[in-house]
Amino acid sequence: MLFGVIGLLLVLDQPLEVVLFEVASAQGNVGLSAGVTGPTMPDAAKAVLMANMWIGRLEIIPVIALLRVLLKGFGPDPDRDDDD
Repeated sequence: MLFGVIGLLLVLDQPLEVVLFEVASAQGNVGLSAGVTGPTMPDAAKAVLMANMWIGRLEIIPVIALLRVLLKGFGPDPDRDDDD
């Protein structure tokens, strides 16, 4: 949620409380808006909100697991010694 808030604050000219509301609404997938979202919103802001909606839909643990697999792969950790 923090990355979404920071991303929207950088892209949109809106106060913090409005940005917090939009990000919380997107991550909770409730569909409420303070009037910020719409077809004229910048593409970067749409991408930030889409990512928050996706994370909110899947929950955070599966997203973290997916990112770990993408960054480190499926195999065992080569630094770990399991010969005990």
